[in-house]
Amino acid sequence: MGITRAPAEVSWVAAKGVRRWIRSRQIAANGRLDPGVVYSVLLAVAMAVALLHGPIVAAIWPETPPDSLGLPLEVLAGAGLTWAALYSVLRRLGPLTVSRSAATWLLPAPVSRRMLLTPSLSLATATSAVIGALTGLAVLGHAATRPVPAGSVLTGTSLGAAAAVAVALLALLCQRRPAVARRLDVSGGAVVCGLLAVAAAGQLTDHTVRAIPPSAGPVLPAMALLALAAALALVVTVWLRLDGWPTHQLAEASANAGAYADAAYAVEPSFLAEVSQRRFWQRRGGFRPSQMFRSGAVPPLVAHDLLITRRKAGRFWWLAATAMVPVMLGRGPAWLQLGAVLIGAIGAASVPTESTHSEARSAALLRLLGLSGRRAVAQRLVVPSVLAALWCAAVMVALQAAGLVRGPWWALGLVAGPAVAVAAVQRAKASAASVANVLIDTPLGAFPAGMLLWLLNGLDVLTVLSLPLSVGLATHGTGEVLSWAWVAVQAFVSAAGCALMVRWSKTRFD
Repeated sequence: MGITRAPAEVSWVAAKGVRRWIRSRQIAANGRLDPGVVYSVLLAVAMAVALLHGPIVAAIWPETPPDSLGLPLEVLAGAGLTWAALYSVLRRLGPLTVSRSAATWLLPAPVSRRMLLTPSLSLATATSAVIGALTGLAVLGHAATRPVPAGSVLTGTSLGAAAAVAVALLALLCQRRPAVARRLDVSGGAVVCGLLAVAAAGQLTDHTVRAIPPSAGPVLPAMALLALAAALALVVTVWLRLDGWPTHQLAEASANAGAYADAAYAVEPSFLAEVSQRRFWQRRGGFRPSQMFRSGAVPPLVAHDLLITRRKAGRFWWLAATAMVPVMLGRGPAWLQLGAVLIGAIGAASVPTESTHSEARSAALLRLLGLSGRRAVAQRLVVPSVLAALWCAAVMVALQAAGLVRGPWWALGLVAGPAVAVAAVQRAKASAASVANVLIDTPLGAFPAGMLLWLLNGLDVLTVLSLPLSVGLATHGTGEVLSWAWVAVQAFVSAAGCALMVRWSKTRFD
């Protein structure tokens, strides 16, 4: 018998040396610097500064100081929404990621994972700290009278940076523990809904919260710096434990970040929607049969849409949050409020329509069911109509409770639901991949029309079928009582839109 030797322990290789070797090979193949890339980046930065410098400065530090040391509710809610948006972006991008080439070759290799993930962790922490500091400065600019002492600025920026770094740590925890992430993702919609409700109340009542002046001694600046130091200490603790991070989580996050980068580079937002759908269903394992299919009392496609809606119950908080946006924009221009109502309604109706998009590309399952095209479309319109009707009715009730409209607006929202569902199903049936290669010639070069057509798809149908609702919001937003005639007209238009869509469907999916 031969002697079997025990495998020798593989020593870790410093990631810094590996990166240096890879960079030297890339420089040898492609050169050290591409002038075209440098020109494009500098031009984009210059254009962004020239176009957005004024609005950003005005939003962070308004020229007109507040009358008293009071913090408006909408400013407080805006800070919370900024941190919620930061959490959402970090959750979708990782936040711990590496390039796809590094995920393929370096993650399985004996490379120090701590040094490999240090750039990603540093970038997430630094970005969060900068966004948090600007948010804290904006809150201070809307709450403090002029002149503002240096201690107040230090307190505001430090507290904002500490809060944003805490949000980044929360995103890291969600990436490490998927069970915690599912709970926080569901509760995040409730938090956003509450913040939007607070912002709407602040817009309608002009109520302010009495703020504690940060300049009252050196205690508050010291506490703010201590909070920031504690947050950075937690980041260091996470950095020390990066070697034990699971490989599959890093590979999945890196693949998703690369897909988002490709979609941004190719200017194809429809691909982002498909990536988001795949990520959603990958996290939902297992299938529990429902009595709706066994009994046969509910049509099969309606039962399918109900099951999809039940699996996406966590998004109902986000739908409730978007219902607060038209109320928050109650004092703004009418077109902005109308746009928020229509876009939010089509978003609510689009919750179960991804199956319609799949059937438009491949109708094999519908052929097995033996359904005609008219019956399939009629069944697919049921659940989106109910969701859109409930969302529109909730928005109208909220507007009426705020005193912005008067009359049977809840009924107008209910009968507008089928019209919105027709637009959502029409949007889902059209594939953005078929129009992505159409180019529009401009003086600056060819522009891909896929993004524009994908964004506008279905909105033309929505504009026509929701014309009574749009005219009603535009003409009755000044306090005039809505008559039931508007409800009847909208009901007729919605019914006609559903009938025409079912009538013009194909006889069979073949």
